[in-house]
Parts: sequence; C-alpha cells; structure tokens
Amino acid sequence: MTRSRRAMPLIAAALLAAVLAWPAFAVELTVDIERVGAQTGRLTVFLYDSEEAWNGKRDALRMQRAHPDGSDRLQVRFDGLKAGRYGVMVLHDKDGNRRFDVGPLGIPKDDYGFSNNPPVFSKPGFERIAFALPATGMRISVRMK
Repeated sequence: MTRSRRAMPLIAAALLAAVLAWPAFAVELTVDIERVGAQTGRLTVFLYDSEEAWNGKRDALRMQRAHPDGSDRLQVRFDGLKAGRYGVMVLHDKDGNRRFDVGPLGIPKDDYGFSNNPPVFSKPGFERIAFALPATGMRISVRMK
C-alpha cells in the first residue's frame, strides 16, 4: 500500500471530526436593545466570555456597532459562537465623540445597559450579567438606562 493510500483514512477522519465539530461553533445570540433614547451617535454592544475580559484583563470576545434608526429598539446578532457563559454590555455614545461620557460625580451622561438588566449603582460584577448560551442559541433583551 502506498503512503498516500495509508493517509486517506486519517484525512477522512480529520475531515469528519471537523464537520462534526462545526455545529459547536454555530450558535447565534440575538440581542434586542430596548429603550433607545437619543437618535444620535452610535451604540456599541460588547460580548464578554469571562470575568477576566469583563474586568479589562483581556479584550471583549466580540463587539458590534449599531446606529439609531428612528425607533426605540435595535437588534444585533452575534453568530459563530459556542455554547457557554457570556455577558453583554451596551453603551450609547449619544454625541458620537467615541467616549462614554460621565459627569463630575461619575454619573453617566451616555446611556448604557447590561444583559439580565440588573439594577445598577456602579458597574455590576460579571456574575450579575452572565447568562448561559445554549447550543440552540437564544435571544436576550437589554434595556437601556
């Protein structure tokens, strides 16, 4: 048997494993953003996959931007995810200056929201915004504050 014929079963097994693994990374998360106020600037939706990312020790897993469209609702989709724990933060840069503006006492001037919609008086911990994304995908709602 030639070397190439012996390698065929290994190549076929590797391809089969890749095909079977593909659905594990085909999960979709839809984020419905509610109570979009100002119809200016842009909203940035951050997707976090760990407490380390949430605390700034590494980057957010993904980021999507959306622009107000005249309604009080927007929708953003993240696809190609795998099932697991995630958290979402939405920031609305109302004046388009590419910063999240706060007043002198640290009170936000720009709007914000988190997955699970926790009541907030400061940045919530990852456990308060984390949710389990099942292999079937899911839709969540984030209410802007």
